[in-house]
Amino acid sequence: MNTARMPRASTPVGDRLFRWLSQSAGVLVLSVAAALIGVLTYQAWPALSHVRELRILTSADWHPKENTYGALLFVYGTVATSLIAMLIAVPLGVGAAACLSEIAPPRVRRTTAFLLELLAAIPSVIYGFWALEFLARRGLAPVFAWLGYSNPSGEGILAAGLVLAIMILPYITALSFDVMQAVPRSLREGSLALGATRWQTIWKVVLPAARPGIIAACVLALGRAAGETMAVTMVIGNAQYLDFSLDATGDTIPSLIAKQLHETGPADVTKRAVLIALGLLLLLIALIMNITARGIVRWMAQPHSHRTITIAETTSHPRDDPPASPLPTARHAQTPQAKRAAQQAAFTNRLMTAILWMCQIFTVIPLFLILGYITFKGAGEVTWTFFTHLPNEQPPGLYHALVGSVTLVGLAAVFAIPVGLMAAVLLSEYRNHPLVPPVRFVAEMVGNVPSIVIGVFAYAILVYPFWLKPGDRGFGYSAWAGAFALGVMMLPVVIRSAEEAMRLVPQSLREASYALGATQRQTVLKVVLPAAFPAIITGILLAVGRIAGETAPLILTAGGSQFVARSLSDRTPSLPYYVYDFATQPNDELKNLAWAGAFVLVVVVLCLNVGVRLLSGPRVVAAARSD
Repeated sequence: MNTARMPRASTPVGDRLFRWLSQSAGVLVLSVAAALIGVLTYQAWPALSHVRELRILTSADWHPKENTYGALLFVYGTVATSLIAMLIAVPLGVGAAACLSEIAPPRVRRTTAFLLELLAAIPSVIYGFWALEFLARRGLAPVFAWLGYSNPSGEGILAAGLVLAIMILPYITALSFDVMQAVPRSLREGSLALGATRWQTIWKVVLPAARPGIIAACVLALGRAAGETMAVTMVIGNAQYLDFSLDATGDTIPSLIAKQLHETGPADVTKRAVLIALGLLLLLIALIMNITARGIVRWMAQPHSHRTITIAETTSHPRDDPPASPLPTARHAQTPQAKRAAQQAAFTNRLMTAILWMCQIFTVIPLFLILGYITFKGAGEVTWTFFTHLPNEQPPGLYHALVGSVTLVGLAAVFAIPVGLMAAVLLSEYRNHPLVPPVRFVAEMVGNVPSIVIGVFAYAILVYPFWLKPGDRGFGYSAWAGAFALGVMMLPVVIRSAEEAMRLVPQSLREASYALGATQRQTVLKVVLPAAFPAIITGILLAVGRIAGETAPLILTAGGSQFVARSLSDRTPSLPYYVYDFATQPNDELKNLAWAGAFVLVVVVLCLNVGVRLLSGPRVVAAARSD
């Protein structure tokens, strides 16, 4: 007689070891975050303790050779570019979100959601290359010449602000859409039933109810814009003087760190401390932005904190533009005043509907401009020798950079995937453990830290360690340092995606496993993880796609080389690094090589994101939901 095979009882040692491993992963995540803050603070202390004498935030005189470190002009560049980006992206993004939420049919929503995901997935170095060659030189330069400005390259603060606006558009649109969809449907129906037009319903019902969430989305986008490095570095002009004209060039804090930190030598103790102090400032800004956004979202989640929006508010007040007459009587509908109000409301509704549709179109146009121009310039430059030759060979290729990128991403995955999975097990399966809240909070915070700050952190512990004395020789650039920086960036994505995947596994499967005598370790390993495996793979691919195009941390950690790295302790070239390096070269052959590299990089990253979408099926993303 055949009987079902019962799982073997697990030894207490095995369960304790599994629990200890998940807790250790959580502790490691907390340790990385604590080390990030501690190392940066320690390295920046020589500057922080003399901030008044150095006049870091009160002077615009940046002359390290003369021991003057006024960084006010870099703060201005960061603020100016971020402000330009927000002024453009917020109305466009919120308008597009309103269109997708209230007007667009489901098919348009799904298509737009897919296009916005692709736009958000494009590496920043590709944004910068496109902005340099297309937006600045072919777009803004002729406009400046027509206006009489002497800026033949088109580079500057305006160009940097425009490309930042394109980069943060997907975030504002997707998050704002999410919030608008959370507004109760009954409020819309009540407003329409009282005779309000669709635009009046959007303006007086949906947007007021969604305002806190929209503000949170804008705060997150502002943090993203302030920490952007590569795109701004390539297009802002890198001028170290204050200029407030329309065609002004400038510099930003992330750009300054990326260009000058790796050039500091043993004697540049003060300059190094000032640069790291500016990185700490970026970290502080990112933390404030994210904590603020979290606070707004948490406040929204509390029912008592919401302002009650009644159906009466959907109708007009004497000082407001009146809507169509709500449920008019035959006598009231014939009055000239009612007719004029109805005509005015109908005209306003048509006009604003057209404007919202234009906002939605303008959010996806940049994707086609970027992909089209990169394909036009780079597809024809991709030959077999691109994959087999080195830059110093004829014809030149980027074989060494391709090998380096695979090496760096592979090493980062070896570090991030097991740690991230075990930390996700802690968050999902040991929910009452005291480590769960801080680990989840820290994972979310680290996921929003600017990449250049993570690069500074890796530089300070693996390239030129903080414990060395002036004059001591550091470890130097290496694959280890680059992979560590990419692994830290990859870790939060793996943790959050794996936790969500495991939490979606039905609780009934766990209960059935326990009923058959399995322990928690066996249940997790043989039931939960196998059931969540497709979604976990999807999250891992998403994390790989994110780090595959990163450039800023690799400038400070892996460095560059004209040859394939002989060991993991040597300088390790990467494809994003050489796209950035060759994009600014006057040599046309090298620039064409950069176009080819940009095209290959875009294809790889977009294929990863398309693969994620196909593996996960209809993703539960805000902009893809239908009524």
